[in-house]
Amino acid sequence: MKMEEIIKGLECVEVTYTSDKNKATLTFYDDERGEIREVSYNKQSYDATAKKYIDDPEKVLKIDKMIDEELGLTFETLNNAVGMRTDVYCYDKFCSLHPVVQTTKFTEDMKGEIYQTEIKEIEEGDFAIRIKYEIDGETYESKMTHGKYMENMKKWLKDPQKKAKVYERFEEKFLVPVSEKDTLIGHPIMVEVKAAFGTSLYGDIKKFPRKK
Repeated sequence: MKMEEIIKGLECVEVTYTSDKNKATLTFYDDERGEIREVSYNKQSYDATAKKYIDDPEKVLKIDKMIDEELGLTFETLNNAVGMRTDVYCYDKFCSLHPVVQTTKFTEDMKGEIYQTEIKEIEEGDFAIRIKYEIDGETYESKMTHGKYMENMKKWLKDPQKKAKVYERFEEKFLVPVSEKDTLIGHPIMVEVKAAFGTSLYGDIKKFPRKK
């Protein structure tokens, strides 16, 4: 997703919630153009396998922190945003109150290709470690998942044993523990695009060679 522009000082004119109270949408009015811009906060995450939105405790914490930093409010008190003015970051398919780094999906024509790039960011979450990098100007990510989605409970759960194994794999691959992940920013990597289960594509970051 490409950012089109930043529109300064738009006024929030409406706040609506979905019936299940999991998503809130703020409408901002651009009086110079006679246009509206909508910013949404969704406490659920989209599960590509289940093809639906599911509960995500990690996302809830992230959304609560985001709303507090951007508006000084909570998810439940977003109605108080009506009348506020703020800058809106406009992308081709959505708007936000902060700059957003969107990750791009690998495509079939990339399958089997190996790319040389460098680590741009590493996020440590409750259910996965996300390593982000750029290929041809687009941001991609490789995930080391250590949580488990329980279909019968309709939510992700932490798995301490799997997390320990993933953290061990991370150190074996990158030669530093997760606690020192920031030292890897800017480090060159090689990424091979592979297919999981015959269909889903992912970026396999090659193991760092040990110094002799």
